[in-house]
Amino acid sequence: MVKVLVIGAAGYIGLRVSQQLRQANHIVYGTTRSTANESTLLLNEVIPIVGPVEPESSESHSILRPSATLPWLETVKSENIDVVIDLSASKNGVKTILEPLVRLSKERQANHQPRIGYIYGSGMWLHGSGDNVSSDLTPVGVKTSLHQPPTLVAWRPELEREVLGSYEHLYAAIIRPSLVYGGHGKIWDLYFGQIYNAIQNNTPITLPADPEAGVSLVHVDDAASAFVAAVERLESISGHKSSYPVFDVTTSHESLAYILTKFAKEFGYKGPQIQLTGVPEGNGFPEIFIQAFNTKVSSGSTRAKTVLGWTPTKTGFAVGLNVYARSWLAGFKLRSSA
Repeated sequence: MVKVLVIGAAGYIGLRVSQQLRQANHIVYGTTRSTANESTLLLNEVIPIVGPVEPESSESHSILRPSATLPWLETVKSENIDVVIDLSASKNGVKTILEPLVRLSKERQANHQPRIGYIYGSGMWLHGSGDNVSSDLTPVGVKTSLHQPPTLVAWRPELEREVLGSYEHLYAAIIRPSLVYGGHGKIWDLYFGQIYNAIQNNTPITLPADPEAGVSLVHVDDAASAFVAAVERLESISGHKSSYPVFDVTTSHESLAYILTKFAKEFGYKGPQIQLTGVPEGNGFPEIFIQAFNTKVSSGSTRAKTVLGWTPTKTGFAVGLNVYARSWLAGFKLRSSA
């Protein structure tokens, strides 16, 4: 049993991670920015830490104020947290999360106490889009990389390198889920929302997607179980200069066009064939999100299975879409009514 603090515990992946940690009898603390999520965490036996993850910036100078008074960081210190799981997706993560944890861990080391564990939630999109087979050992975001990360996550490789470089003071590891599905799956609103609305309005379906895209996928439960596996093996897989605790997490590689077509059929679409018009160019939003979503990554999770002992249980998205589509719709309706 260890004490784990999950940054982003009320989020899509964060809540599943927290639930599985509790099922494994770990003590779980979870951050949330909103008091509205407190009851959700409490109902799942997670101790809520309400407040911002990052310090506020000075409006006049755009400088981040010191983070020592942030509730989550005070909790790490006062409750002697063993492991922090970072699902914040913060671009400022080095300054606002990693460096403060390194300072706290140095204090523990000076008192001959165990260093803090830190698991960073990244993603497989960092491999970039291409047909070449890659693995979690393939360098990402460097000049020698065969493909560069999409714009949406182009900042992440440097942050990963900072995480790996903290080995002297943190037990640090990186988990990279592929495109996640299952449950309310808000990320799928991008396409499923358009399809569902078109069916309700009895209009043809045209989507900005690559008709040839094959996307790597993982169910949210399996993604969460990888983080739990990393928590339970963290000291043995990290903390050494020679270790490389980076793990791609994926279970299937499926046609995006097939998934979108099958989803439409699940809700009775009988119109003309769905038109996929390709991925739009541009550096704005939603263009960069669409570009990332259509990233074609050919990778596996052999190291996650052999090193972490990760044992995924879901076999694929399309094969269970009759269930997943309705689960997504329930979440979509709740979001639309909020």
